[in-house]
Order: sequence, then C-alpha cells, then structure tokens
Amino acid sequence: MMASRAESENQFDETSEYLDELRNDHLGLVGGSAAMVALRDLIRRVARSERPILISGPAGAGKSLVAAAIHRSSAAEGSSGRLVIANCGEIAEQDLERILFGGGGLGAPAVGDMVVLNDVDRLPPMLQAKLVRALQPRTRTGSASELRLSVRVLAVTNRSLARAVRENTFRADLLYELGVLTIPVPGLDEHRNDIPALVNHFLRLAQSPIRFSGEALDFLAGRAWPGAVRELRSLVERTVSLTKDPIVGTDTLRRLLAPEPMEAAINDSLQSLAGRLLQLPVRNKLAAVEEALLATALEACDGNKSAAARMLGLHRKAVERKLEKYDVKHPLGAALQKASGGRVGADGGVAGGMNGGMGGRAVAEKGAPRAAHPGHFPG
Repeated sequence: MMASRAESENQFDETSEYLDELRNDHLGLVGGSAAMVALRDLIRRVARSERPILISGPAGAGKSLVAAAIHRSSAAEGSSGRLVIANCGEIAEQDLERILFGGGGLGAPAVGDMVVLNDVDRLPPMLQAKLVRALQPRTRTGSASELRLSVRVLAVTNRSLARAVRENTFRADLLYELGVLTIPVPGLDEHRNDIPALVNHFLRLAQSPIRFSGEALDFLAGRAWPGAVRELRSLVERTVSLTKDPIVGTDTLRRLLAPEPMEAAINDSLQSLAGRLLQLPVRNKLAAVEEALLATALEACDGNKSAAARMLGLHRKAVERKLEKYDVKHPLGAALQKASGGRVGADGGVAGGMNGGMGGRAVAEKGAPRAAHPGHFPG
C-alpha cells in the first residue's frame, strides 16, 4: 500500500530533523565507536587553530566530510568564510594559484574562506614551492616579496606523503608545514561496529522503508571494505533501488555484492595482463608501463593531448605533467625500447618477455576500439 502524502511529508520532516541533529551534535559524522568519538574530538580541537590541516586516510573513508565538519566547527567558533573545494589533479595551475593567493575574478575565494586541496600530493611543483613560502612564519619586518595566503588550507590525500617525498614527487618542507595538525580518518575496517548506524543513516537519507536483518548487518560487519564508507553507501543505495523485500537478508546482499559479468571479465583480463607486464625486463615496471600507455594514447590520437587525456581518463594537465616527466615524444615501440635499455625486438615486442610480445603497432592501431569510459573499470 502506498504511503499517503501526509505520511511522506512527515517522513521527510523526520529526515530533515535527523540531519539537523546530526550536523549540530555530531558534525555530520555518523557513528558512536571509539574511533569516531576520537575523530570528532580531534576535529573540534584543530578547528580553533588558524594553521593548515592535513587530512589523510583511505579512499572512500569520508575525508571530504571531515573537511566539511572542520568548516562547520570553525563557523561555530566565529569564522564565517566559505568552504571551497579544489581538486589538485584536475584544475589548471593558474586557477589553483588564484584560489590560494587571490587575484580576483568571479567566484574567487575571499579572505577568510577555507580551501580544501583534494589530492594535495598532485599539487604542481611550482605551487608546492609557493605554498611552502606562504606557510612559513613571517619575518618581523615583513617584505613586499612575501607570499600571503588569502585562505585557510585543508590538505586532503589518500596517499602516503612520506612515500611521495621519498619518490621526489612531493616537497619534504611542505609536508612539515602541512603536517603540524594532522587528522587521520579511519577506514571502515577500523570501526566496523558503526556499520548498523551507517546503514540506517543511508536508508534514512534514501527515505526507504526497508530494513536490514540482524544477520545481514553481521554479514556486512564481517567482510572487508576496501572502498570504506563509500562502498557501504553504494551497496545500500543499490539495495534500495533493486530489492522489493521489506527486510533485507544475507542472500540478497550476496547477490548484490556478486561482481557483474562484465566487471568479472575485466578483472580477469587485468590480472592476466598484470602477470605478463611483470615479466617486462625493466627495473621500474610501473614507470615503463605508464610511459608506454602515454605514448600509445598519444600515437592513437595523432598527438592530440586532450583526446589522449580522455582516452586515459585523466585531466589534460595531468597528462602534460606525465609527458614532461617521461619526455614522451616517441611512439610505443621507442618508449619500450628506451625503458628496457634496448632489449626490445624490432617489431616492438619485448625480447624474451611476454608471450606473443607487446608490439607497438599491435596495441596502437588507429582503427582499434577506444578504451571504455574509466567509470566502467573497478576503482
């Protein structure tokens, strides 16, 4: 039987009241585990400071929600600036510079705003240097050449910045400046006892009448969550859309968690390809494969960087940085020849390497089908 309009409106009102209570009492973060209580306490303490904050944690753990919670807590302390999101790997360098240091323009952040630098490990080297200078303590007399931040910075990453420093892709001095105040966001595997509350939260957001059985919740608490809270939310939303059962049991969840045939085929193909790539006679196999992919995409797109970026599922700026890093100006065969120190056959295949070789012409034919949309591949 369909709910009456009054019942639907009451349900919506209850959801709105619940969200208001969640925002006010819990900073918008669901869960009563020790890990979440400690996280909320840390957020309230660092929100009072004017220093930058480094937010780290696995993908899907809720780092953006933590940034929003810091902004909300800061507003409660008297700060009224906006929250501005900037994705370091997807926005033009000059736009990032304008966001951090001012410069006007429509929608430009104002003094006192809070800027979230998503994927700060992908911040361009020039801006890393400028940000270090701007974050360093001021001299007594000051200087006309001193850089001044117009905003407060929240740096977000799911990578180890210490490892990025060792790989010479991130400045050590910037890590020291950003790392004064650090918030590690736990993955879902670290607070599994919050799963029932999270499931009910997502059901409430969806205004769904269905419920998960106790066995189903135990089943969810017992499995691994590599995608953290984002993966759980996706499962709940998929369940709401696809099931008609008022009570969701473990059989339903197992069916919904089973990989799609296409996804399973892609996974099998990727595993097979990875095994063959590991046979490449090069020292840095990951760099060699990345360079070869760049060269292949560039050749397949007749040198058009924007088209190559779309094929690779990357932003053009990210592709340009990688092309510069590897000095990619040659076709795939030459890229592999360079990476393998000359141990590549005349047809582009790796001598003594993978079965059947990996010839440049074989994988870079202009008539070959384009890669699927990156969203079709597992994360």
